[in-house]
Amino acid sequence: MKNKILSILFVSYLSLMLIFNILTPDNKISRSERRKLQTLTSPTISNILNKKFMEDLDSYVSDQFILREIFRKTKAAVNYNIFQKIDNNKIFLYKDHIFKSDYPTNKKSIKNFINKVNSISSNLSENNKVYYSIIPDKNYYLDSNKYLNIDYDYLYNQILNINHNYIELRDVLTLNDYYKTDIHWKQENLCKVVERLSHYYNFTPSCNYTKQTYNNFYGSYYGQSALNIEPDTLTYLIDNHIMNSKVYYLEDRKNDKVYIEDKLNNLDSYDIFLSGPSSYIEIINNNNTTTKELVIFRDSFSSSLAPLLLPYYKKITLIDIRYINSENYLKKINFNNQDVLIIYSTLLINNSYTLK
Repeated sequence: MKNKILSILFVSYLSLMLIFNILTPDNKISRSERRKLQTLTSPTISNILNKKFMEDLDSYVSDQFILREIFRKTKAAVNYNIFQKIDNNKIFLYKDHIFKSDYPTNKKSIKNFINKVNSISSNLSENNKVYYSIIPDKNYYLDSNKYLNIDYDYLYNQILNINHNYIELRDVLTLNDYYKTDIHWKQENLCKVVERLSHYYNFTPSCNYTKQTYNNFYGSYYGQSALNIEPDTLTYLIDNHIMNSKVYYLEDRKNDKVYIEDKLNNLDSYDIFLSGPSSYIEIINNNNTTTKELVIFRDSFSSSLAPLLLPYYKKITLIDIRYINSENYLKKINFNNQDVLIIYSTLLINNSYTLK
């Protein structure tokens, strides 16, 4: 009798789950994971023959299961609290920050990065003032005795083989300068980085800004962690230089502002800074009488740094060689007399094969 009751309850549970899943509208995106979810597609003969339909169906069932988020959070909680695992799928917590392991050290990638950066030199003029700098990722601040990490000493020693003068940033940054749920640094904490750059590029730094805040910033690590933690506050700084500058994209995007506030409601709120990933951006400062120009070879960290450099330049050009090669950006820019900053995060250096 007991087995019969259990069988009836089990079948009833499965039936209810099936009914609820059928009646519940599909979600197009998962905000916590910051990705699009699989939707149901109509089967075609070609898809069935190459198994694509069944693969899509399997992804659809997994993505649209009504209790999916609960199971994700339960799995993470069990791994951390019951099994006492340090990480859950390479995601872990330390001092209220979410981290993702980037271990091991990819020495070939570091060498590839150095070669890529040195190749940029062939396009520069002797009249360019050129410096490079490295942004330590959050993992740099971990307890190396407890967590597996890349060999930062090796990485920083190797990048000294780059054929330009180096600007050190490690001593002006701390873990608190980074978002708790994301990989990026906080713009409101970057005045000290601007001050460090000013010593090399000969401008007088100031940090007089109005702050605007967005209190529900769920960074890239939040969804991967599946943990119930508070979202970050995203703060963006405003002054007349930023408000009166115009932004031009190689992709001919319609937006022409430094901050695209509509992006705050996108999957990645960090895209408020210069509209997110882009191969080539020009920012013209209509509030500045100087004729100085700055060219930044960069990754996504510079999207929030570049606006704070506008008071000191008439034009800032950002080049992301993950998305554009030298043949294409040389059609847009003539290197002569500009300041040049080559600045990348250690995350990209250890995974540099996306660079063209």
